[in-house]
Amino acid sequence: MHILWWVILGVFVGGGRVRAYNVSLSLIPQSVVVTFGETASFNIEASGYVSSRFDLQLCWPQDAAMQIESNQTISFVEGWNNHSISLLIEPVKQGRFIVQPWVEPEGVVDDTRLFLLIKVAMFKPLMIISLMVGWAYTACWSAGYYPQIWLNYRRKSVVGLSFDFLYINIVGHISYVVFNVFLYWNTFVEDEYYQRHPFGLNPVIGNDIGFAVHAVFGTGFTIFQCWIYETGGNSVSKPAKSIIVTYFLIIFATMGCAIWNVMHWLDFLYVLSYIKLSTTMIKYFPQAYMNYRRKSTEGFEIMNRLLDLAGGLFSILQMVINAWNFDDWRSIGGDPVKFGLGIFSILFDLVFMFQHYILYRKRSVKVPAELPMLPK
Repeated sequence: MHILWWVILGVFVGGGRVRAYNVSLSLIPQSVVVTFGETASFNIEASGYVSSRFDLQLCWPQDAAMQIESNQTISFVEGWNNHSISLLIEPVKQGRFIVQPWVEPEGVVDDTRLFLLIKVAMFKPLMIISLMVGWAYTACWSAGYYPQIWLNYRRKSVVGLSFDFLYINIVGHISYVVFNVFLYWNTFVEDEYYQRHPFGLNPVIGNDIGFAVHAVFGTGFTIFQCWIYETGGNSVSKPAKSIIVTYFLIIFATMGCAIWNVMHWLDFLYVLSYIKLSTTMIKYFPQAYMNYRRKSTEGFEIMNRLLDLAGGLFSILQMVINAWNFDDWRSIGGDPVKFGLGIFSILFDLVFMFQHYILYRKRSVKVPAELPMLPK
């Protein structure tokens, strides 16, 4: 009875997919980063139950980019089996490669995720520099929320800070948190991703979740300050409210489609990621417009834009270093939307700096802060 229950549960969770094999193969780790002059090791792990003894042959393709030990044989006996075979690879070419062995006899094992992603760098010191640059832009972006929070606390006022910017921004950050959390921890969604990208790895790592949660905290705390400090009559404008309501309508509509199996849950998460991208394109306009109307940047902490600019430049620097070191310039052009939005954010940082240091450097406020985006 217990066995029958687990079979039924497995079919339900798997979305009705019944596998014809009881043995699975996997590579651990599935992604390897190496440099010239060194070798890397990985394991082939086999596990499952077989009803009769058989031998499994792994045949590695001949590749001019690396050297891998020749064919391997894994023997399975009747009953439960757990095997682990260690292999060594030696790169002889710079770049990014996917190696997939073929299995004989075919169809007796689950080998859908049996591939190895190998990234070969030219110089190891550049890998260390890239890592340091990565920590630098993470630190800049994470610290960027606190200068504004500190300024609001000292002034006991949020006059000069656009509420439209904050509320549109937090919608994007929350959408990004949900996207990262479900793609990282939900195995059902992860399986959907692997079905769509057979040779892909999960694009979300733990740091992405931590960074996104911190962004929600920083923006949320700033909004909390807007509730307790002097606002000068500032509020969220009608255009901004319309944009936010539109976002929520899209979220609820697509969530309903996912619940009723009209669309995949992965596509629903992609919708959330698109919302995050769109908020990045929209959120800066209200603050820039408010500064223009007031002819002042008083109340808007420029340090957060300086840190954002530094983080953006460090991010682009890391992309260039990695592209050159791994001879993988497609990694920059492979995600033009993300790269373009990074450039877009940097341009707005320059706009805010131009307003603060040149246009409105010593001007007093002539227009009240009541107009956050467009006339109410």
